[in-house]
Amino acid sequence: MHPLGERVSACVDLAVEHCIALQRPDGSWEVAPDGRIFETALAGYALAHTPGRLDRAAVARARAWVESAAPQDHHPVSFLLEDTLRRILVGAGGVVDLTAPELDAPVLASRTMLLHTLALHAGLEVRARRSEEELREVVAREYERCTQAKHKQWSKVELIALHILLQARAGRQTAVEAAGFDLVHVQAPRSGFFFNPISTALAYIALCIAGPTSDPWFVLRSQLLEHQQADGSWRFCTSDVWDTSLLVRAFAGHPTFVETALQPALDFLQATQNVDGGWPFRSGVESDNDTTGAVMLALRGTLQGERTRDRALAYLARVQMDNGLWRTWQFRDDPPVEDVVAHVLSALDAYRGRHRIAVTAARRWLAAEVERRGVWSASWYRGEPYAVAEIGRALGPDHPLARRGVDALAARQNDDGGWSPEDGGPSTASATGLALQALVDRHPARVDRALQYLVDTQRADGTWPGTPDMFGPRPLLSHFTTHTQAFVVGGIMAVLRRNWPWQPRVAAVPEGAA
Repeated sequence: MHPLGERVSACVDLAVEHCIALQRPDGSWEVAPDGRIFETALAGYALAHTPGRLDRAAVARARAWVESAAPQDHHPVSFLLEDTLRRILVGAGGVVDLTAPELDAPVLASRTMLLHTLALHAGLEVRARRSEEELREVVAREYERCTQAKHKQWSKVELIALHILLQARAGRQTAVEAAGFDLVHVQAPRSGFFFNPISTALAYIALCIAGPTSDPWFVLRSQLLEHQQADGSWRFCTSDVWDTSLLVRAFAGHPTFVETALQPALDFLQATQNVDGGWPFRSGVESDNDTTGAVMLALRGTLQGERTRDRALAYLARVQMDNGLWRTWQFRDDPPVEDVVAHVLSALDAYRGRHRIAVTAARRWLAAEVERRGVWSASWYRGEPYAVAEIGRALGPDHPLARRGVDALAARQNDDGGWSPEDGGPSTASATGLALQALVDRHPARVDRALQYLVDTQRADGTWPGTPDMFGPRPLLSHFTTHTQAFVVGGIMAVLRRNWPWQPRVAAVPEGAA
């Protein structure tokens, strides 16, 4: 075997060992993301409202963690969100400027309302285009809408909580009590709100006003205290279904993974299909179209895929919009985005001949969006490599746009052999793995240097250094070690599946795997 081939083989084997060691008894993978100021400052601020300062020790640990962390600065609104929450928790004061044009993006409307409301609640000076009265009216209208129309459940919780805070500032106790009833009605028994620390923290602040010392209040307080990490931070939602689908797609061709981990992972994915036929990003919440497409890709060619196929296809047909597209979530104000539409199209392509769902309009829209933007970008992960790999797959390797995208991506390989998420930045393992997935067929001359970079940067435990890649809540970024592993190994396996000169062919997911 070629010397690089030996190192690559050992590299993948080590990554598989690490992956298998983290698999849970139910067949899934669930790893908490890295800590961020946003969740930690918000949860710490929430517990600061416990009467009698009973939770002052937890608040102090959160404050210490936040003071040692730096706000995310990849986007102006990311910095604004984290810097404002940091100042609120540590009592730094100052002005919160909400007049930046970036806040005009529709997807950031909820973030603007949250910042405005929390800044007022904390007594900070706010510079905004809306007065407090106008903000209260807008939130009240959205609150009424969310109680009557289909809405993401955690978004509903956040709106109700903001409504309570603003109505309380106006002295409207009747409105506070009514909204408090709505809030606890959404709360899961003996739990918080949909495993989301942001929703749970906001709800706790609201219940400190609407229902202090009530049973729901005690439940939320207990959960916030329980979920604080040893370092003082809180972490964003875990995503066992999404993570498992990513790892199955990446590792499924490796013999050890197939023998040891694949079967329970496929069974887990089958078991987490919701009643409506779709899949949620994590078990126990509502279906979304991005995860549904990704899981269908992970299950193709397996018995589990055959068992879930008809209900999944019926789900995608049912939630398809009149214009032929798919939203991420199942509510009317959520716009379709490229990577979600791409995952659904790729899933439908994988089950071609098993459905009659029209895809022509969606594929045309996808190409038009890439041309209109002039850059390859996705909504749920940052960077050109992810967009070219996932959106290019849905367009097809022979599509002129896909070929141009792959060629442009290949041309910006860094001197160290890796790729960065954005042009001109330092190489990262995840971006390099994704780039390999996109260009291995058209640019084989780029492969060896990329593999060398990945072999050289792998840690002794089989992992790679990771960077925040996933948006959530937008525009904040999260880092999950499982995602980094999936993107890197997915790139290496894409090379090995193509019978590289020094490596035997590696199979894809076995057809009919039981």
